[in-house]
Amino acid sequence: MKKYIINSFLIGAISASILAGCKKSDFDDNYNNPEKTVNSNVEGLFAGIFDNARVMPRYWNLYTFQIPMLGAYSQTIGYSNGSKIYEQAINYTQDRWNDYYTGSLARLIELEKKYNTYEDGSASKEGYQLFLEIARIFVYDQTSQLVDMWGDIPFSTAGQLNATGGNIILASYDTDKDIYSFIASDLKRIADYLSSVSVDPFYTNQLAKSDYVNDGSILKWRKYCNSLRLRLAMRTSFFDEAGSKATVQEILGDPSKYPVVDDVNETIQIAAEGSLETGDMESGFGINSLAPGYMVEDIMNPSNDPRLPVMFSTNKKGEYHGVINTWTNARQTDSTTAGYYSRYDSVTFIKNRSFPGIILTAAEVSFIKAEAYERWSGGDAKAAYEQGIRQSIDYYYYLNHLNKVWGTHETAPAASTINAFLADPIIAYGADKDENLKKIGTQKWIDFGIMQSNHAWAEYRRTKYPELNFPTDASSTLSPNPPVRFLYPSTERILNAENYGAVSSKDNVTTKVFWQTN
Repeated sequence: MKKYIINSFLIGAISASILAGCKKSDFDDNYNNPEKTVNSNVEGLFAGIFDNARVMPRYWNLYTFQIPMLGAYSQTIGYSNGSKIYEQAINYTQDRWNDYYTGSLARLIELEKKYNTYEDGSASKEGYQLFLEIARIFVYDQTSQLVDMWGDIPFSTAGQLNATGGNIILASYDTDKDIYSFIASDLKRIADYLSSVSVDPFYTNQLAKSDYVNDGSILKWRKYCNSLRLRLAMRTSFFDEAGSKATVQEILGDPSKYPVVDDVNETIQIAAEGSLETGDMESGFGINSLAPGYMVEDIMNPSNDPRLPVMFSTNKKGEYHGVINTWTNARQTDSTTAGYYSRYDSVTFIKNRSFPGIILTAAEVSFIKAEAYERWSGGDAKAAYEQGIRQSIDYYYYLNHLNKVWGTHETAPAASTINAFLADPIIAYGADKDENLKKIGTQKWIDFGIMQSNHAWAEYRRTKYPELNFPTDASSTLSPNPPVRFLYPSTERILNAENYGAVSSKDNVTTKVFWQTN
């Protein structure tokens, strides 16, 4: 009798069918869907991996997950001090979990399965290895983000039912530390491979047709790979400082072999073009678009931050104000009704149908460099910090100008305005190490903003910068303070009970991810 086995991939598929509601991406019209395709090919499977509604700014992710939860936990959105404000919406965290296992991971496994049908040593095997290694970079990025949110997750044995078509065991949980270690090691292998790879032009031409992240540019994929290595190394740098330092110094010490994203024009993103242009930003923000208090009131406003006009709107008095979370709920409500608060800018964000799926920016890399140089020397920390701010300003104005159909574009600030901003005492780099690290972390957090609030939340938990105040919510016994991780979906407790039992003691809102030592 045939034995049917459930793993996390299948669990996600079952749950996704039950909890359907997320809008289907327009990618389906253009690329092979591995869940539907009978006669698959590497190019179609490769393109399908980037069909990701958690990267593209899609309604469901913004409205149910990114803004109300990640935005609140990172204070990159203005929110009211209501009842149970820090508690997780478990149906929506379930959706996020499902999307990884039935999307990114499942599609990579399908690609690996197809790749393994080619004969070893054949031109096809060698040519299509390029596709596979590049796809792994993107999926490892998504995997690390899942680890950042949940800690231990099923990984090494997840999705194997689809890969083998045979009998397998329920997917066990890998530790967060082991997954990070594996990803870091394999990204190093991929970086070395890409630094010297040479394949028949047929395959590079096919890659250019299928790759709508980097348009077939191997150099840009190398920059993405090494920049991701930097991100993950810094993420673990308080847990394993020696190992992280060695990785960072290896990359930054050999830019010819390990190039990184250095310029705004090299930003790793998925452009919203053609059918990918949607109104999801407007529906995703809905009424949840209030400016965050600390960011606007304590940092950006008093320092005359040049990003204010492209990040936030003014209130009816022409002023910038964010939601102050120490105010009572009644006062916050009255202030909202009175139009006191700023909101995320309509041209840059809410009405921008061309807003891209941001993956990794030059500013983030510069802030990583600044922190590394400040802590371990090896470079000019001040120059890297100021470069990160300049790149952040440039990128936000670029986003503002992407809006083709609504509103008036803001004029980029003059060099003198930016120089004055960098000299402001709130912003200026100084001689005190701790103060400098605080400023680096704060500027990195501002740059991430609401659209990369997952990274803002992760970096806040890692560094405790910026120094945010979160009032205790007396109405909640489950989560009176912001969680440091998400709770596992109910499907794991029900359908993967034995393996869940091995991690159940960690399944609470106070268990830290391994890299969180502060």
